[in-house]
Amino acid sequence: MQRIVGKAIRALNRTCLFSGFVGLLMLAITPAALATPDDDIAHAVRHFLMSQAASLGDDVGVELKSDTSRLPECHSPQPFLPREGVPQGRVMVGIRCSNDEQVRYVQATVSASVRFLVASTAIKRGDRLSADMLDWERADVSRRPRNALDDPSQAIGKVVTQRLAQGMALRGDRLRQPYLVHRGESVTLIAGGEGFSVTREGEALNNGGKGDSIRARMPDGNVLRGQVDARGRLAVRY
Repeated sequence: MQRIVGKAIRALNRTCLFSGFVGLLMLAITPAALATPDDDIAHAVRHFLMSQAASLGDDVGVELKSDTSRLPECHSPQPFLPREGVPQGRVMVGIRCSNDEQVRYVQATVSASVRFLVASTAIKRGDRLSADMLDWERADVSRRPRNALDDPSQAIGKVVTQRLAQGMALRGDRLRQPYLVHRGESVTLIAGGEGFSVTREGEALNNGGKGDSIRARMPDGNVLRGQVDARGRLAVRY
Protein backbone atom coordinates (compact mmCIF):
# COMPACT_ATOMS: atom_id res chain seq x y z
CA MET A 1 0.00 0.00 0.00
CA GLN A 2 2.85 2.35 0.88
CA ARG A 3 4.52 1.57 -2.47
CA ILE A 4 1.32 2.50 -4.34
CA VAL A 5 1.00 5.79 -2.44
CA GLY A 6 4.66 6.59 -3.08
CA LYS A 7 4.30 6.00 -6.80
CA ALA A 8 1.23 8.25 -6.90
CA ILE A 9 3.08 11.05 -5.08
CA ARG A 10 6.08 10.81 -7.44
CA ALA A 11 3.78 10.91 -10.48
CA LEU A 12 1.99 13.94 -9.08
CA ASN A 13 5.30 15.73 -8.49
CA ARG A 14 6.40 15.04 -12.08
CA THR A 15 3.07 16.43 -13.35
CA CYS A 16 3.46 19.62 -11.28
CA LEU A 17 7.03 20.11 -12.44
CA PHE A 18 5.98 19.71 -16.08
CA SER A 19 3.06 22.12 -15.67
CA GLY A 20 5.34 24.67 -14.03
CA PHE A 21 7.84 24.36 -16.88
CA VAL A 22 5.11 24.91 -19.49
CA GLY A 23 3.85 27.92 -17.54
CA LEU A 24 7.29 29.50 -17.44
CA LEU A 25 7.75 28.81 -21.15
CA MET A 26 4.46 30.54 -21.98
CA LEU A 27 5.44 33.55 -19.89
CA ALA A 28 8.70 33.79 -21.78
CA ILE A 29 6.88 33.94 -25.10
CA THR A 30 5.95 37.58 -25.64
CA PRO A 31 3.01 38.72 -27.82
CA ALA A 32 5.58 39.97 -30.33
CA ALA A 33 7.00 36.46 -30.60
CA LEU A 34 3.53 35.02 -31.22
CA ALA A 35 2.69 37.62 -33.83
CA THR A 36 3.34 36.80 -37.46
CA PRO A 37 4.93 39.36 -39.75
CA ASP A 38 2.56 41.53 -41.81
CA ASP A 39 1.68 40.09 -45.18
CA ASP A 40 1.73 42.31 -48.27
CA ILE A 41 -1.91 43.37 -47.86
CA ALA A 42 -1.58 44.23 -44.17
CA HIS A 43 1.63 46.17 -44.76
CA ALA A 44 0.10 48.11 -47.67
CA VAL A 45 -3.09 48.93 -45.72
CA ARG A 46 -1.17 50.14 -42.66
CA HIS A 47 1.12 52.36 -44.73
CA PHE A 48 -1.84 53.73 -46.73
CA LEU A 49 -3.93 54.60 -43.67
CA MET A 50 -1.00 56.16 -41.83
CA SER A 51 -0.30 58.47 -44.78
CA GLN A 52 -3.99 59.30 -45.30
CA ALA A 53 -4.54 60.08 -41.61
CA ALA A 54 -1.32 62.07 -41.05
CA SER A 55 -3.29 65.34 -40.97
CA LEU A 56 -5.53 64.20 -38.10
CA GLY A 57 -3.16 65.01 -35.27
CA ASP A 58 -0.49 63.47 -33.09
CA ASP A 59 0.21 59.80 -32.39
CA VAL A 60 -1.73 58.39 -35.32
CA GLY A 61 -2.27 54.65 -34.94
CA VAL A 62 -3.73 51.94 -37.18
CA GLU A 63 -5.14 48.62 -35.99
CA LEU A 64 -6.33 46.03 -38.50
CA LYS A 65 -9.59 44.29 -37.56
CA SER A 66 -9.54 41.74 -40.40
CA ASP A 67 -7.34 38.66 -40.76
CA THR A 68 -5.58 39.53 -44.01
CA SER A 69 -3.81 36.15 -44.11
CA ARG A 70 -7.13 34.55 -45.03
CA LEU A 71 -7.58 36.72 -48.14
CA PRO A 72 -6.71 35.43 -51.61
CA GLU A 73 -3.16 36.01 -52.81
CA CYS A 74 -2.63 39.61 -53.90
CA HIS A 75 0.20 40.93 -56.06
CA SER A 76 1.14 44.62 -55.76
CA PRO A 77 -1.76 45.57 -53.45
CA GLN A 78 -3.20 49.03 -54.04
CA PRO A 79 -5.41 50.18 -51.11
CA PHE A 80 -8.17 52.78 -51.56
CA LEU A 81 -11.02 54.26 -49.53
CA PRO A 82 -14.53 53.41 -50.79
CA ARG A 83 -15.68 56.68 -49.18
CA GLU A 84 -13.83 59.95 -49.66
CA GLY A 85 -12.43 61.84 -46.72
CA VAL A 86 -9.74 61.51 -44.06
CA PRO A 87 -10.03 58.07 -42.42
CA GLN A 88 -10.79 58.10 -38.71
CA GLY A 89 -12.37 55.67 -36.28
CA ARG A 90 -13.56 52.39 -37.79
CA VAL A 91 -13.00 52.35 -41.56
CA MET A 92 -13.24 49.99 -44.52
CA VAL A 93 -10.34 49.81 -46.98
CA GLY A 94 -10.53 48.28 -50.44
CA ILE A 95 -7.51 46.60 -52.06
CA ARG A 96 -6.98 46.10 -55.78
CA CYS A 97 -4.46 43.51 -56.92
CA SER A 98 -2.53 43.15 -60.17
CA ASN A 99 -3.05 39.39 -60.44
CA ASP A 100 -6.86 39.47 -60.67
CA GLU A 101 -9.87 41.82 -60.77
CA GLN A 102 -11.29 40.80 -57.38
CA VAL A 103 -11.37 43.62 -54.81
CA ARG A 104 -10.47 42.65 -51.25
CA TYR A 105 -11.84 44.56 -48.25
CA VAL A 106 -10.21 45.04 -44.86
CA GLN A 107 -11.62 46.65 -41.71
CA ALA A 108 -9.35 48.80 -39.56
CA THR A 109 -9.45 51.37 -36.79
CA VAL A 110 -7.62 54.68 -37.11
CA SER A 111 -6.86 56.57 -33.90
CA ALA A 112 -5.15 59.90 -33.32
CA SER A 113 -4.68 62.32 -30.48
CA VAL A 114 -6.14 65.73 -31.35
CA ARG A 115 -6.68 68.91 -29.40
CA PHE A 116 -9.50 71.40 -29.66
CA LEU A 117 -10.71 74.57 -27.97
CA VAL A 118 -13.00 74.52 -24.93
CA ALA A 119 -14.47 77.17 -22.67
CA SER A 120 -12.16 77.92 -19.74
CA THR A 121 -15.13 79.28 -17.78
CA ALA A 122 -18.91 79.48 -18.12
CA ILE A 123 -19.82 81.79 -21.03
CA LYS A 124 -23.21 83.45 -21.45
CA ARG A 125 -25.08 83.73 -24.71
CA GLY A 126 -24.17 86.99 -26.43
CA ASP A 127 -20.71 87.23 -24.84
CA ARG A 128 -17.86 88.14 -27.13
CA LEU A 129 -14.95 85.73 -26.85
CA SER A 130 -11.50 86.78 -25.70
CA ALA A 131 -8.31 84.75 -25.37
CA ASP A 132 -8.71 84.26 -21.61
CA MET A 133 -12.04 82.48 -22.17
CA LEU A 134 -10.35 79.70 -24.16
CA ASP A 135 -8.55 76.56 -23.10
CA TRP A 136 -7.32 73.36 -24.78
CA GLU A 137 -8.49 69.77 -24.42
CA ARG A 138 -6.98 66.63 -25.94
CA ALA A 139 -8.88 63.49 -26.94
CA ASP A 140 -8.95 60.74 -29.52
CA VAL A 141 -10.19 61.97 -32.88
CA SER A 142 -13.23 59.69 -32.64
CA ARG A 143 -14.37 61.61 -29.52
CA ARG A 144 -13.79 65.11 -30.86
CA PRO A 145 -17.09 67.04 -30.87
CA ARG A 146 -18.54 67.90 -34.27
CA ASN A 147 -17.40 71.28 -35.65
CA ALA A 148 -14.96 71.73 -32.74
CA LEU A 149 -12.50 74.57 -33.41
CA ASP A 150 -8.74 74.04 -33.23
CA ASP A 151 -7.50 77.56 -34.01
CA PRO A 152 -7.97 80.47 -31.54
CA SER A 153 -8.29 82.93 -34.44
CA GLN A 154 -11.51 81.13 -35.41
CA ALA A 155 -13.04 82.02 -32.03
CA ILE A 156 -11.53 85.21 -30.60
CA GLY A 157 -13.80 88.16 -31.30
CA LYS A 158 -16.79 85.99 -32.19
CA VAL A 159 -20.09 86.11 -30.27
CA VAL A 160 -21.50 83.03 -28.53
CA THR A 161 -25.00 82.10 -29.70
CA GLN A 162 -25.61 79.43 -27.03
CA ARG A 163 -24.57 79.28 -23.37
CA LEU A 164 -21.38 77.30 -22.81
CA ALA A 165 -20.52 75.53 -19.57
CA GLN A 166 -16.90 75.33 -18.48
CA GLY A 167 -15.10 72.64 -20.48
CA MET A 168 -17.58 72.57 -23.37
CA ALA A 169 -16.09 72.51 -26.85
CA LEU A 170 -16.17 75.68 -28.92
CA ARG A 171 -18.04 74.83 -32.11
CA GLY A 172 -18.15 76.93 -35.22
CA ASP A 173 -21.91 76.55 -35.54
CA ARG A 174 -22.41 78.12 -32.08
CA LEU A 175 -20.48 81.31 -32.83
CA ARG A 176 -21.20 84.30 -35.06
CA GLN A 177 -19.53 87.50 -36.14
CA PRO A 178 -20.44 90.56 -34.01
CA TYR A 179 -23.22 92.53 -35.66
CA LEU A 180 -22.06 95.60 -37.55
CA VAL A 181 -25.52 96.20 -39.03
CA HIS A 182 -28.72 96.03 -36.97
CA ARG A 183 -32.24 95.43 -38.20
CA GLY A 184 -34.31 98.60 -38.50
CA GLU A 185 -31.32 100.93 -38.50
CA SER A 186 -30.02 103.03 -41.38
CA VAL A 187 -27.31 101.43 -43.47
CA THR A 188 -25.16 102.69 -46.33
CA LEU A 189 -25.30 100.70 -49.54
CA ILE A 190 -22.47 100.87 -52.05
CA ALA A 191 -23.54 99.60 -55.43
CA GLY A 192 -20.79 99.08 -57.94
CA GLY A 193 -20.13 97.60 -61.30
CA GLU A 194 -17.76 98.02 -64.18
CA GLY A 195 -17.06 101.73 -64.48
CA PHE A 196 -19.54 103.04 -61.89
CA SER A 197 -20.21 103.29 -58.14
CA VAL A 198 -23.32 104.58 -56.35
CA THR A 199 -23.83 105.20 -52.62
CA ARG A 200 -27.32 105.31 -51.11
CA GLU A 201 -28.97 104.97 -47.71
CA GLY A 202 -31.46 102.28 -46.83
CA GLU A 203 -33.04 100.46 -43.89
CA ALA A 204 -31.48 97.19 -42.78
CA LEU A 205 -33.96 94.32 -42.75
CA ASN A 206 -31.61 91.90 -40.97
CA ASN A 207 -28.80 91.87 -38.47
CA GLY A 208 -25.43 91.13 -39.99
CA GLY A 209 -21.74 90.76 -39.20
CA LYS A 210 -18.76 91.07 -41.51
CA GLY A 211 -19.22 88.87 -44.55
CA ASP A 212 -22.93 88.22 -43.94
CA SER A 213 -25.39 88.69 -46.78
CA ILE A 214 -28.42 90.72 -45.66
CA ARG A 215 -31.27 92.74 -47.19
CA ALA A 216 -32.03 96.45 -47.05
CA ARG A 217 -35.10 98.44 -48.14
CA MET A 218 -34.47 101.54 -50.23
CA PRO A 219 -36.52 104.79 -49.98
CA ASP A 220 -38.42 103.84 -53.17
CA GLY A 221 -39.48 100.53 -51.61
CA ASN A 222 -37.09 98.30 -53.54
CA VAL A 223 -35.26 95.63 -51.54
CA LEU A 224 -31.60 94.98 -52.28
CA ARG A 225 -29.22 92.38 -50.92
CA GLY A 226 -25.61 93.13 -50.08
CA GLN A 227 -22.64 91.82 -48.16
CA VAL A 228 -21.58 93.51 -44.93
CA ASP A 229 -18.05 94.92 -45.10
CA ALA A 230 -15.66 95.69 -42.23
CA ARG A 231 -17.08 99.22 -41.90
CA GLY A 232 -20.70 98.07 -41.56
CA ARG A 233 -21.74 99.01 -45.10
CA LEU A 234 -23.52 96.85 -47.64
CA ALA A 235 -21.67 96.09 -50.85
CA VAL A 236 -24.09 95.41 -53.71
CA ARG A 237 -22.75 93.92 -56.93
CA TYR A 238 -24.43 94.03 -60.32
